[in-house]
Amino acid sequence: MTSASASAPTSTSSSAALHRTPGSQDRQRSIPTKQRILQAAELVVLRDGVGHLTLDAAAAEAGLSKGGVLYHFPTRDSLVSAMVDRIIEEFEEDIASYLPEVGTAEASLPGAYARAYVRATLEPVAPGHERLGAALLAAAAAEPVLLVPLQQAADGWQARLIDDGLDPAQATMLRMACDGLWLCDLFGLASPTGSLRQSVGAAIEALTRVTP
Repeated sequence: MTSASASAPTSTSSSAALHRTPGSQDRQRSIPTKQRILQAAELVVLRDGVGHLTLDAAAAEAGLSKGGVLYHFPTRDSLVSAMVDRIIEEFEEDIASYLPEVGTAEASLPGAYARAYVRATLEPVAPGHERLGAALLAAAAAEPVLLVPLQQAADGWQARLIDDGLDPAQATMLRMACDGLWLCDLFGLASPTGSLRQSVGAAIEALTRVTP
């Protein structure tokens, strides 16, 4: 995992370079304006650091006027809030991608949602956003109201885990282990890698297996 930095400038990312390849401007214009602004804001944060994220910078990166950005995001906080929402949505999409197909034997077993939660944490479908997540959380921490959507999402994940056929204390311990790993990934805090990460994942997932 890449060590996170909430504010330090970084070199131009590969994703930023992609937006500047031949024909990419036409593809970018085909993206709905709101999504285009969010992608541009992410590129600013990844390349320059969250301290350089302004509505002007997002507008310039998206190739829009500032008024075009203001129509969707009247303040910087509203833009950061939408970016946090996007991270939540991506994690929920990761969880969904690991859920067993409805009607299968695996789907009927206790802990099916918990196993998807573990796998989404250990092996996200769209990895590489650790620095972005860390930067946004650092920005949101300065304005606690921006963390409310994440807090509400965590409440929902906790409720799903409790209702997953596991012992409530065991399910909560599992979530806290996953969340701790996620935060270590975000902030570059000695995250396990390679075979150790696989072993950690297997140990956490073992908590989801209910023995008769």
